[in-house]
Amino acid sequence: MRSKILFIPLMLFSFASMADVALTQADLLGTWQIDKESVQSDGSKSRSLNSTWTFKTDGTMEGISQDTDAHARAETLRASLNYSIEDGKLIKQAAPGRSKMETCVAVEKEGSKMVLHCQSLYFFMSKK
Repeated sequence: MRSKILFIPLMLFSFASMADVALTQADLLGTWQIDKESVQSDGSKSRSLNSTWTFKTDGTMEGISQDTDAHARAETLRASLNYSIEDGKLIKQAAPGRSKMETCVAVEKEGSKMVLHCQSLYFFMSKK
């Protein structure tokens, strides 16, 4: 009986630690460096990126990626997307010029570091 009493609080604590972080627009405003992206929540099997996302108060975000590959078609790629915050989640345009939106949740946020989960990718970010 005693083990059941101890198990319930431990189980509740483990569920609470898996909860997503509710975002506000104030949390996002400014420029974020995308340190890496991964399909794994722990950041393994990741690839480094040279990209930034700048969130503006007018509901737009500007993404800039620079490619160092000598064979890349373009050295710099720039895109402007619409975004909003709903129920603590980031809702952003999936691609420029398209109406499809995708939902992203912050799975971790501590100071100037954040892990954002969008569809099947995790973005490991640092605020500049």
